[in-house]
Amino acid sequence: MPTARLSSIFTSSFKAPSRERRAPLAALAAATERVRAGTLSQEDAHHLFDELLSQAATVPVRGLNNFLAALARAPPGLLYRGAGARVVSPTCCTYSILMDCCCRAGRPDLVLAFFGRLLRLGLRFEEVIPFNNLLKGLCQAKRSNEALDMLLHRMPELDCAPDVFSFNIVINGCFKEGEVDKACNLFHEMPQLGVQPDVVTYTSIMDALSKSGAMDKAEVLLRQMVDQGIEPNIRTYSCLIHGYSTFGQWKEALRVFKEMASLGVVPDVVTLSSLIDSLCRHRRTKQAREIFDSMAAKGLKPNIVSYSTMLNGYVKEGSFEDMTDLFNSMVRNGIVPNHHIFNILINAYAKRGLMDEAMHMFEVMRQQGVNPDVFGYQIIMDSLCKMGKMDAALDKFNQMVNQGVSPNKAVYQCLVLGSCSHGDFVKAKELISEAVNRGLCSNSVFFYPVINDLCKEGKVKEAQDMFDFILGIGQRPDVIMYTSLMDGYCLVGKVDKALSVLDAMKFAGLQPDDVVYGTLLNGYCKIGRIADGLSLFREMSLSGVKPTTIMYNIILDGLFRSGRTVSAKEEFDTMIESGIPVGIDTCTIVLSGLCKNNCTDEAIELFKKLCAMNVKFDVIILNTMISSMFKTRRIEEAKDLFATISTIGLVPSVVTYSVMMTNFIKEGSLAEADDMFLAMEKASCAPNSILLNQVVRALLKKGAVVKAATYLAKLDAKQLSVEASTISLIVFLFSGEGKLREHVELLPVKYQPPESSADS
Repeated sequence: MPTARLSSIFTSSFKAPSRERRAPLAALAAATERVRAGTLSQEDAHHLFDELLSQAATVPVRGLNNFLAALARAPPGLLYRGAGARVVSPTCCTYSILMDCCCRAGRPDLVLAFFGRLLRLGLRFEEVIPFNNLLKGLCQAKRSNEALDMLLHRMPELDCAPDVFSFNIVINGCFKEGEVDKACNLFHEMPQLGVQPDVVTYTSIMDALSKSGAMDKAEVLLRQMVDQGIEPNIRTYSCLIHGYSTFGQWKEALRVFKEMASLGVVPDVVTLSSLIDSLCRHRRTKQAREIFDSMAAKGLKPNIVSYSTMLNGYVKEGSFEDMTDLFNSMVRNGIVPNHHIFNILINAYAKRGLMDEAMHMFEVMRQQGVNPDVFGYQIIMDSLCKMGKMDAALDKFNQMVNQGVSPNKAVYQCLVLGSCSHGDFVKAKELISEAVNRGLCSNSVFFYPVINDLCKEGKVKEAQDMFDFILGIGQRPDVIMYTSLMDGYCLVGKVDKALSVLDAMKFAGLQPDDVVYGTLLNGYCKIGRIADGLSLFREMSLSGVKPTTIMYNIILDGLFRSGRTVSAKEEFDTMIESGIPVGIDTCTIVLSGLCKNNCTDEAIELFKKLCAMNVKFDVIILNTMISSMFKTRRIEEAKDLFATISTIGLVPSVVTYSVMMTNFIKEGSLAEADDMFLAMEKASCAPNSILLNQVVRALLKKGAVVKAATYLAKLDAKQLSVEASTISLIVFLFSGEGKLREHVELLPVKYQPPESSADS
């Protein structure tokens, strides 16, 4: 080709050689250097191939291979057109490089084509690299089964022994296709096939185990790897740290990090950011900040992800001063905040109600040339809506649209909810219509919160109106929306209205589920219509809807509250016979129901029976049973049950101590009551106003004025209030003809009735 054309395409360094045969070699050498320097464009590469194809001189294979190898390592975008008839016959190495190019360019189909041509030409495989590139192509095409067959059968048949890279490629391909068992089996077969796993192999397996949460197996593999004399690298430790962090085991993540540091493995920014995120999620921002600050000492520069993670940590802890300092530090260090960073700060201020600061940060973002995105606008609008500033929220909405930012479903939802909450249903309907026209309300996920919020606020009439409007614009509410409206009517005691909604739902072709029936059952039981509830319960069973634990809990609670103990016990027996799971809530309802209906002995016997069945109880049930045991004079059993609480992994609550103390006082065991109070303080369980008032009243009723005065003093010392019922009892006992009038001086002066103080 003409020398001048080469120079014009590339650079002046592409001089025509003195001999025609050196022109292709010089051109390839210069082009190869430009590829390595990153200055060769795709068009230049194509021109070079065109020129080489059009000239008479043959192209040296080594020069072509070097050029193709450089292209293979270049960023995506530089592609070849192929070699023509005048280029000397390519070797196996040439095809291998071409196959690698295709893998990097994301064209596994061409990889297979080149390999097929290589086979047809009968070229001899002098090394395993072409097969490895073929394995890459197969795995990239999600054909790991074929890659596995090639590895274990075809390669040996072609007298090519797979190396560790071959196995690593296929193992990684299997993992990417979710074939975890195949990958692990192949890993275990490697030594038997004469190939020892390397650090990449171990790390790939450990990464998969860590992502699935099998951290114990990943740790075993790490120890096995070290025992084999293979040194873990940064990626090995990173997958463990990320695994522990993902599954909330921050202490283990920190342990691995320290182990890695002690072995001299320097972490990268990604590893450190993962650990920082784990610590921040568990409100360990102090430790997270120490690791964050250590980056500079390790020669690393925190990136924007590191900063956003740390900022989020401070936000969760409410450390606004630290958050602001870190943001300012980020700007000083030349990290330009993006939408995500600004949204974190705006959201933090808005959630705390600091709207002036949130709006200021919003404006700072705009001044910095970062145009707010839809999430930034949504944060501001949502906060303004919750504050009742609907005009300001709608102004922001208009500003957002004028700026060319398209509103999403969440934006419309917050504006609709805000309008409904503040009674502007006309605006709410206008916004819903607009959202529907934009195609943002394709299902009831958008509408459900509107109906649900109105019902929870007791605005059932308005909820019905909005429901009818939604139907009127052609939307089809689902079972969840109908259920929400039924629940709203039940909350205000209008169960009959709820039943009419049920009829409408059936007419719309929707079948009621267990949640629907549970809602209606709860509505009946709350207004005392137990008979109607039971009828509905039977109707539900006949319609094919199976009763659930929650339904039985509702029925049992309603029956016990109405005093129908026999019916409640029958339903409980039916529940057990039907195999319906009996949970803690069920046990609480039944045991407390029996106790409240003076069936204490039955409650205790049932409790013992459940204990023998290893049913797990919570402290609320135990409090109920301790109280029942005292009531039936089973004092030693009550003490034993109290002692059992800590042995079964539970912690006595303030209510537990209150039950014990007040009952000891009723029994005249004042010393035991005092001991219980000391035990409570020793267990770091702070007495509250309710407990101290109950103790004072119990002591006064028992005539233990001095002791009562002591606990009144504790109320004062802890700056807790004295309840009206306690004051009334003091007045009753110490005034006029009160039976403790003569002991009034034993009370603190501030608690002595006025007339008693005047007499003295």
